Amino acid sequence: MGKNVFLMVLVGAIFALVFALLLPSPPAQPAKNLPWQIELLDDGSTKVFGLTLGKSTLREAEQVFQEEAVISMFAIDEGARVVESFFKKVTLSGLKAKIVVSLDYSQSELEGVFDRGARIATMGSGQRKITLSTEDVRDAMDRPIVTITYLPGANLDSKLVEKRFGEPARKISEKKSDMVHWLYPEKGLDIILSDEEKDVLQYTLPDRFNQLIEPLLEQNEK
Repeated sequence: MGKNVFLMVLVGAIFALVFALLLPSPPAQPAKNLPWQIELLDDGSTKVFGLTLGKSTLREAEQVFQEEAVISMFAIDEGARVVESFFKKVTLSGLKAKIVVSLDYSQSELEGVFDRGARIATMGSGQRKITLSTEDVRDAMDRPIVTITYLPGANLDSKLVEKRFGEPARKISEKKSDMVHWLYPEKGLDIILSDEEKDVLQYTLPDRFNQLIEPLLEQNEK
């Protein structure tokens, strides 16, 4: 009797295994958070890498990038200041990159962060790196992201860029280097291609795009 029960269980297990093997495989999940997957939202903002520019916070970026944010302020002699966070090793859908995000502050708020800085290091070319106070680090975590700079692990091919992102509205070559800017103002995107330097993708809110490329235009006018 016991032998028959064992055989019945064995046959049932084999049947279940064969049935499972014959079932169709579940459909593969589409890759997400790829650089060219830019969603234009009704309010004029954009969403990329699962983050909505102008709304998603640095804390949310940590969750998406699976890496702890390294926050600093950078200042130059002319007075321009920005608070950024650097992510050194990010892998999204198999693509490796370094990512820098800048955070939303008013000019007066930036002055306060600078004054409260725990340490200032001179970096040359009139640039300084400021270590934020503990209080300002905590505050930065809940600040919205306004710019994402994506540095791919491998350089991009221009044909691939055109295939994935489409034809740019404009291309601008820098006078003092081989860098060429592919501009997509409706997406808030500036793709910088170079044979000699690392390629860079810069994402910002479409209504801040002119502000992003203003330094480039001024430099080329000189």
